[in-house]
Amino acid sequence: MDLKIETNMVIGKTLSIDELQEMGFEAIFIGSGAGLPNFMKIKGENLNGVYSANEFVTRVNLMKAYKDDSMTPIKHSKHVVVVGGGNVAMDAARCALRLGANEVTIVYRRSEAELPARHEEVEHAKEEGIKFRLLTNPVEILSEDKKSVSGIRCVEMELGEPDASGRRRPVEKKGSEFEIESDCVIIAIGTSPNPLIKSTTKGLDTQRWGGIIADENGFTTRDSVYAGGDAVTGAATVILAMGAGKTAAEAIHKQLSE
Repeated sequence: MDLKIETNMVIGKTLSIDELQEMGFEAIFIGSGAGLPNFMKIKGENLNGVYSANEFVTRVNLMKAYKDDSMTPIKHSKHVVVVGGGNVAMDAARCALRLGANEVTIVYRRSEAELPARHEEVEHAKEEGIKFRLLTNPVEILSEDKKSVSGIRCVEMELGEPDASGRRRPVEKKGSEFEIESDCVIIAIGTSPNPLIKSTTKGLDTQRWGGIIADENGFTTRDSVYAGGDAVTGAATVILAMGAGKTAAEAIHKQLSE
């Protein structure tokens, strides 16, 4: 079977699954990832100085936004709060510290035992001086001028019974509100698949949270359409995404060969 790879096949236009099939493609693989940042939906998330971790890390590492002559400069913050406990939260916190912040604090609503980040990432963050406020949950991002971040209001949490994920559910302690001084808040509580493919493709079933439903071979509920990686599992690792792509490629090869 001859293999031909094309990029930017139709420049300036995004093709739907239906259009690709109408063009004669007999199998389609969706590997669109999960790049849509999740937010907390609390007051103040639209203030200057609030970033998704995706935006913050991308602008720092790819766009060199920390440079004085950058076309898209990033704010040089002194008191940074990172909300979340995964690997991306650790990355964002360590980037912020290296950019010159006086203090970087990770706020996470469960205990250290439930931190989803790799143990090495947590230890490296601690070694660099990142502070951890565990069993803490933000309820509002504050502003003194109604434009820029001046702090974050949080509540203390305690762990209750396990939830659907198997981890003990965090429960708010009544009357435990307190504030942390901050001029930058980075939200790192996960990402979701972009809903565009779901909304434009009839017959493509998805999970309640947006992930495409696919079997062990990557086959979706839409005929001759496969999917894998973060678009199916939610945010995970590059290795798992690569494995899903190889598995789906084998299934596609078998389908087209037979």
